[in-house]
Amino acid sequence: MKTIPPPCPEPETGRKYWRSLDQLQDKPEVREWIEREFPDGASLAPDGESRRDWMKIMSASFLLAGMGGLATGCRRPEEELLPFGKQPEGYIHGGYKFFATAVPNRDAATAVLAKWQDGRPIKLEANPLAPGSHGTCACVQAAILDLYDPDRATRHTFKGSDVSPAKVIDALSALSKQFAATGGKGLFVLAERSSSPSRARLQKALKDKLEGLVWADYEAIDLSAGRAATTIAYGAGVRAVVKVAHAKRILSLDADLFGAEQGAAGAMAGYAKHRKPGDEMNRLYVVESLLSTTGGQADHRLRVKPSEILAVAAQVASVVLKGGPVADKLRALAASSPASAKWAEECARDLASHAGSAVVVAGHRQPLAVHLIAAALNEALGAPGKTLDLVSVPSEGEAASIQDVVSALNAGSVDTLVILGGNPAYNAPADLKFSEAAKKAKNVVRLGYYEDETASIATWHIAVSHFLESWGDARSVNGTVLPVQPLLQPLFGGLTDLEVLARLAGIEQTSPYELTRQTLKDLGADGDEGWKKFLHDGFLADSAYKPSAVEFNAGATAAAISGPASKAEGFEVVLHRDAKVDDGRGLNNGWLQEMPDP
Repeated sequence: MKTIPPPCPEPETGRKYWRSLDQLQDKPEVREWIEREFPDGASLAPDGESRRDWMKIMSASFLLAGMGGLATGCRRPEEELLPFGKQPEGYIHGGYKFFATAVPNRDAATAVLAKWQDGRPIKLEANPLAPGSHGTCACVQAAILDLYDPDRATRHTFKGSDVSPAKVIDALSALSKQFAATGGKGLFVLAERSSSPSRARLQKALKDKLEGLVWADYEAIDLSAGRAATTIAYGAGVRAVVKVAHAKRILSLDADLFGAEQGAAGAMAGYAKHRKPGDEMNRLYVVESLLSTTGGQADHRLRVKPSEILAVAAQVASVVLKGGPVADKLRALAASSPASAKWAEECARDLASHAGSAVVVAGHRQPLAVHLIAAALNEALGAPGKTLDLVSVPSEGEAASIQDVVSALNAGSVDTLVILGGNPAYNAPADLKFSEAAKKAKNVVRLGYYEDETASIATWHIAVSHFLESWGDARSVNGTVLPVQPLLQPLFGGLTDLEVLARLAGIEQTSPYELTRQTLKDLGADGDEGWKKFLHDGFLADSAYKPSAVEFNAGATAAAISGPASKAEGFEVVLHRDAKVDDGRGLNNGWLQEMPDP
């Protein structure tokens, strides 16, 4: 028990603090607890042993440990620190170096300069030399923290047990020989989207060799509606690249240009360029159902239900488009939501008065019809070639969907499923029951950054390298080829998707470095000087997508616009791309978790 000090004869002065309301009420049980040195049960171990018995046992253990280590335990361990035999040229202890690389992300990458100090990267900033480089977003800044994530995959496994990298390589070689004999029948690949020219080359080589191979793309965030609309309106192999910096009037149809859409950093910089007081400022119109970063910056914001955005787009288009097959199709759609008609009319007149300097952007959550209306509006406003570039992109070829893969799994026609990135066991649509279906495959080979839900159903789990540990390449939003070069050796012996695909294809050269050099050679940058300039500058000159002279297909666009739009009653649920952690890939990143939600 504690020794209770005698009461102080002097009266207490100043503020008096208490630990709880029970202490303020001076309850007997609280006073008894304060007077005890330890609460009840603190003197007993979980197994019932007393503190006295526990101290006896531990004292004996310490004594035996000390006697066993008398020879070495009483002196400090010896560690030899050796200086450079020959210090590298230009190396300064504690100094900084900068290396040009890129942060890959789905269909587009961000050109960055990685700040390097004493063998480790510590900061990412935008590469000012790269064409179209306008800064970085929060996800790019936080990407470096993933390199040091203690929860990342640090081992390769086979049925949950550790295996060496050599065993993984042998397994991939065995799969290559197996499916070379069957023409790829029974081999399915489910991959995240990528802008890497090297991966596209290896994907084509793999499909050419294994004709029975089924390649499927899967992203939890579906960005395909915009690509599909451009294909219908202008033909295959065409992509629309918005140039916000050239626009004086901008209409966003549920497009979070400064947050959830691809190329947010460039859009922010372009928008800010014309927000200087005294100059002719640009004007931003936003139609959305959720408050976004872009909506917070809007000069005029219209909040409507998600089901009504199509009607508002049709109302705007019915004022701008004076005739033609698209205008005829819009009348029924425009009449379904009369409450927003006046706002839409004023917006449309402002856009029309700035033809040639206006642009309309539809968000990735919107259905195909909204994207087609946006394409028709941009054509009527003279946006192509001014505030919108229509560019030719390399053919991606046909790709299956995750629904096709699950159907094949349930039918028993999948021998081996190779999963490149992503976490479909976590974020695939629940009605697909992907985890149950994947167990019907003989082998599931998964390349991933975490031992997560998908890793738990994989036969082979291969730890993937961080992009700061890897050789590779990627394209920016405008198509410029960027290098992905490592700043350190892989910390845990991880592999890249290039190496996995090369081994499955049976290609003799499997080094990601050599694979990337070969791709660059195919793109026209041959020789050591071209390679060194590519790495130094951080981009390949004149490699951006080239403008495409295509005609707008009004008939096909009008035929593909479906309707009429229906106004839902009651509440509507919106499943949206999180502003901080994207589709969940940033959940383990503390910097992203600390960001405010718009």
